Amino acid sequence: MNTNRIRISGRLELVPRGMAIITDAGDHWVLEDFEPSNDDIGFDVTAEGVIVGLDRLRVEWLGQVPA
Repeated sequence: MNTNRIRISGRLELVPRGMAIITDAGDHWVLEDFEPSNDDIGFDVTAEGVIVGLDRLRVEWLGQVPA
């Protein structure tokens, strides 16, 4: 099992470093290998992937959290 695998939830935002998920705790996770849909920006999402840096996530899956 890959210990660098993680699932995070938060609001998808465009920040100066690219697309990022900002968690309720205020953590910023910059997303790699991810092409955003305009329908997702500004909404709560959950992403799963592999940690590839201190605050970077290589996205393997992303979906909107139902309202």
